[in-house]
Amino acid sequence: MTLITRKLFKHGGSQAINLPKEFVENLNTDELLLEFSPNEIIIRKKSELDTIETDPRFATFIQAIGVDAMKHPEKLHDLDDAWKDLDTLLKDVPYEGDDE
Repeated sequence: MTLITRKLFKHGGSQAINLPKEFVENLNTDELLLEFSPNEIIIRKKSELDTIETDPRFATFIQAIGVDAMKHPEKLHDLDDAWKDLDTLLKDVPYEGDDE
């Protein structure tokens, strides 16, 4: 692993850095993922395996839904009814399998 130091500079209303050409020339992508915490920023190539489920916040989100469901079981719906509602909500949303 190569470690370098770069200075931040203003770019419009944002802060930016220049990445060395050698770092990105063989990535064969125009998308990168940035992972950040208060102490670090990690820049990495986006993979086909990167989905919402790989986001660390997703597990917290799912856990919160489970806790809420246990606290308020009266809000839960029959699965068949829930699917009907979902189909109605998503009827105009295109998805990858569409023939259009």
